[in-house]
Amino acid sequence: MREYGSEHPGIILPDGYFASFEKYGREITYLRTGREALLYASCNCKPGKEAIILCPAYSCWSMIAPFEFTGWTVVYYRVNEDLTIDEEYLKNLLPRCKPDAILTMNYYGSASTSSVIAMVKEYDEKITVIEDFSHCAFCLEHIFNEQVDFYVTSIRKSIGICDGALVLSKKPTNKAYIQCEAPAFRELRFKAQRQKGRYAFTKSLNDKEVFLSELRQGETMIDTLDGIHPISELSLKMIEAINGEEIAFARRENMKHLWELLNGQVKMIPGLEKSFGGAPFSLPILVGNRDEVQKRLAQQGVYAPVLWPIGENARKTCRVSAYVSDHMLSLPVDQRYDYDDIEDIASIVLNILQ
Repeated sequence: MREYGSEHPGIILPDGYFASFEKYGREITYLRTGREALLYASCNCKPGKEAIILCPAYSCWSMIAPFEFTGWTVVYYRVNEDLTIDEEYLKNLLPRCKPDAILTMNYYGSASTSSVIAMVKEYDEKITVIEDFSHCAFCLEHIFNEQVDFYVTSIRKSIGICDGALVLSKKPTNKAYIQCEAPAFRELRFKAQRQKGRYAFTKSLNDKEVFLSELRQGETMIDTLDGIHPISELSLKMIEAINGEEIAFARRENMKHLWELLNGQVKMIPGLEKSFGGAPFSLPILVGNRDEVQKRLAQQGVYAPVLWPIGENARKTCRVSAYVSDHMLSLPVDQRYDYDDIEDIASIVLNILQ
C-alpha cells in the first residue's frame, strides 16, 4: 500500500562513494562515456600497435567498437546459460589466438569472472585483463580482483548524470589520449534530463516528446566515437552528491523483491540470486515474442530495454548469447523505485505474460 502525508524521510548526505575507490591503490581517470573509457584502456594497453583481444560474444556494439576503432582484432568467446564464461572454450582459445588482452564482464553482478581471470593469468601473466563493471558499479568491493589490470564502468547508465565513466588502472596511464571537453553532449543531456524530472509532475506529452528526442540525439552524438573526452565538471559535482551505500541498498532490496515475485512464473537468466549480496544493475527476463512483450510493457509504463543486440560473428560463436539477445528484456530495479513500484512492475509483467 502506498502511503501519503506521513513524516519526511531523512535527507541522505553524500558518502564519497567514487572518491573511496582510492583505497584500491589504482589510478582513477574520469571520462565522458563508457565506450570512451574502453577506448582509453585499449590505447594504454598496446599503444600504436595492432593487437588481439578476446571478448564475450554477449557484448553490445559500444563494448566492441572501441577496440575495432584502434585497429584491434576482436575474437569472441562463449558464455554459459548463467552468463559466466565458458572456461573450457576459452582455455582452448588462448593457445590458438595468443591474445594481448581479454575483456570480461560480471553480468548483472551474478556471473563471477575470478576463476577465469586466474586461469588466463596462469596461462600468460602478460595478457591484459580489462573488466567492464558497469553492472556492478555500486558494489566494486564485492567483486574486486587484484588480477584485473583495468576496471572500466559507465556511470551515467546508473545515476542521473549528464555524462560520466571511469577507469581504474594498475599502472599510470597516458593522459595525452584525452582530448578537450566536448560540451554539446553534456548541455543537451542536462537540458533533457531536467525536463524529464519535471515531466513527473506535469505529465505534459509535448515536453515528453522533446526530451525523448533530445536524449536520442545525444546518443547519436557519441555513436561516432570521435575520440576520448573528460567527464564534465557538472557531472563531477553530481557524483560528489550521491550516497553509494544507499543506492546499493535500494538496488539490492528491489532485486530480491522483484526476483521473489517473478521466480517460478517468468523465465529468467539462471543464477541471479548470486547478485543479492551486491548492487544489481537490472533483472533480465527471457520471453518469447520479445518485441511484442516489450511494446505492451511500454504501453503500461514499464520500459524494458534489450541488453543487447549482438553482431553476426558473435551469434555464430555462441548460441547462448544469440538466444539471450533474441529473448531478453531488462527490468528496472534501481534506486528510483520503491517497494510499491516493484509490486506494480511485477503485476504488469505477470499480467502480460500470463
